[in-house]
Amino acid sequence: MNNNEKEFDIIQIFNEVTKSTPLPPNSFPLQFELDSLKELFEFLLQFVTMLCKEFYGDDKQQVNLSIMSNDDFLMINKYMQSIGFTCDFCAVPANAHNINNTYEKRYDRITITPQTKLGDLLFGIKCGDILYVISFDKL
Repeated sequence: MNNNEKEFDIIQIFNEVTKSTPLPPNSFPLQFELDSLKELFEFLLQFVTMLCKEFYGDDKQQVNLSIMSNDDFLMINKYMQSIGFTCDFCAVPANAHNINNTYEKRYDRITITPQTKLGDLLFGIKCGDILYVISFDKL
């Protein structure tokens, strides 16, 4: 580890990233000591969940994605970009086809191979009539 590298846990990273307005992309270059693409996805999913709860959660820390505006999602993405990743919330109708399709392609249900990319992994959250399909990619 060089002098500029520090070890942080997710809470420390979150606190550092959110102590100001979103900084430019890659302002907090992270290097992960993770064993798999699945672990990276889970870290990013936890991080984006923390962002949503911090900025849009109610008094019980619950977030209703369906009342968030496009600008709200863009702000979450700006915070994600500051750690070197993008976050996409794709809103689709919560019909049986979309729910089943997202479930079958969910990050913990697909076989991850050396050819699998971070952007191939998905997670869906149903809010009323809308299914939000979350994916990440490296900048």
